[in-house]
Amino acid sequence: MHIVITSQKTSTLDRWQRVFEGCADVTCRRGLRAESPVDAVLMAGLFAHERYGGRPSFSEAEVLENRRGDGWPDLVIVPPTRPMTKDSEGNWKVHADYVDIQPAYFAASRSFQAIVDWNSTHEVSISAVELNLGLMNMDNPVDDSSARAFRSAFEEYRERLL
Repeated sequence: MHIVITSQKTSTLDRWQRVFEGCADVTCRRGLRAESPVDAVLMAGLFAHERYGGRPSFSEAEVLENRRGDGWPDLVIVPPTRPMTKDSEGNWKVHADYVDIQPAYFAASRSFQAIVDWNSTHEVSISAVELNLGLMNMDNPVDDSSARAFRSAFEEYRERLL
């Protein structure tokens, strides 16, 4: 599996490139989107659901088919947010079992699991994915934790993604 990480912000991309240094199957590219062909793009539900359908999920990533002919890949992977629950005052908060899980790790690991599941049930597999930092709300030039969490999840799933 090959991952193409894209951002229009050089400082953000430099940070992610340092975190993924030594990963031959990860490429960082400055720009709006990947220049090389990819099978799917990771996109936060905030951007994906209205355009491509699907519904927000607190536990599983969705793989949506892009039938719009809009230049984005044929598949859009929408990571879940961490499970939420209402507290005694009626306010939403992260479920206690997930509060210690880094949001980027949760999103990445569930997205990789969705790719593994897709590849096991579909004739045409996902072998190249764009991680568009802007469309994932991860385009923060001072945030190392998201990049490290994403790499950690990738390392855990790497063998199953081949």
